Amino acid sequence: MYNKQRTSDMLITADYFRLDEILKKMVEANAITNEEREELLHKSGLIKQEDGRWKEMPTDPRSGNYPAYLTLD
Repeated sequence: MYNKQRTSDMLITADYFRLDEILKKMVEANAITNEEREELLHKSGLIKQEDGRWKEMPTDPRSGNYPAYLTLD
């Protein structure tokens, strides 16, 4: 059964890009390190690939069985 509460708490792709931009600005301002930025991206649900891309594993039943690949520098 579709769980409306669960999907409303999830980040959408645009949120990941906004989060990454905010974290990059924090790194530039020396508020956090790049390692802390990557840890926060990981905690948000992204998995860093060997080639530097970040992989999002979908948990939304509407997204199907295939993960979305995000390219965050």
